Amino acid sequence: MGSGKILFALLTLFSQFMAAFSNSQQNENPSVDFHGGEKRNGSSLLSEGVQLRIEKDYVVLDNGILQVTLSNPGGHVTGIQYNGLENLLEADNGESDRGYWDVVWSGEGVTRKKGRLDRLEGTNLTVVVETEEKVEISFTRMWNSSLQAKVVPLNFDKRYVMLRGSSGFYTYAIYEHLEGWPAFDLDNTRIVFKLAKQKFRYMAIADNRQRYMPLPEDRSPERGKTLAYPEAVLLVNPIEPEFKGEVDDKYLYSCESQDIGVHGWISADPRIGFWQITPSNEFRTGGPLKQFLTSHVGPTTLTVMHSTHYAGANITMKIGP
Repeated sequence: MGSGKILFALLTLFSQFMAAFSNSQQNENPSVDFHGGEKRNGSSLLSEGVQLRIEKDYVVLDNGILQVTLSNPGGHVTGIQYNGLENLLEADNGESDRGYWDVVWSGEGVTRKKGRLDRLEGTNLTVVVETEEKVEISFTRMWNSSLQAKVVPLNFDKRYVMLRGSSGFYTYAIYEHLEGWPAFDLDNTRIVFKLAKQKFRYMAIADNRQRYMPLPEDRSPERGKTLAYPEAVLLVNPIEPEFKGEVDDKYLYSCESQDIGVHGWISADPRIGFWQITPSNEFRTGGPLKQFLTSHVGPTTLTVMHSTHYAGANITMKIGP
């Protein structure tokens, strides 16, 4: 593949999960606003316009239903407030390890066998659209020769979009490689969200593939035994005995590209679903039968746009001359 631009897109949606509860339970949990916890009805929430607040180290998107906080100018999602939870993401993680885009790449100067991870730290914030109906912001980093072998040789533009009355937000990214820049291999690119582990315990990746999941501590050397490869761990002494004897392995939850439309996690208290919605699979490499990771113990939820998993080096995206 020569030089040019690549576009990836995703919709992340947060919605109350009511399907498993009775009507009486549903009625006990009216809409909540996070500005001091004042309860308000649905019509007032929908009437609120989208607000953008830019601070020294953070940017906040707020439509009265949810608030999304991002690092400034890095563009990592550090916090999401919705339905009574101060942060749906795992607050014990560092702020750059909660919600982020990343790539794994290899090229001249990269010695790590599996390539180098670049978490796509932005260096500039731009407001693209700011109205009551829609706010769109952009986090960019421009590559130059002083960055050679330090970060992936790409210009990138990470976008976040919030609409009035929506219980979610959109994110997409544009990668640009200019003529004459160093050639490299793009092994993997994805979006990652790491959720509050004490809340999100039930994972759903398909109608017939959903279950309660172990805790990440169950994979520790004190509680689990690593098997033939690091991702596969036998749960020897899990916190909850029901998981004893199971093998936890994120590859057990892979899906074919054609079947990855919605997947995510559910919290029972409060009743919230965290869903990644991929509107199309046309931008994924490998065709409709190529398998990709989805969600796994963490609780972690992924949208993988390109990966060499299940295919090997032959599917590596080669960028450059």
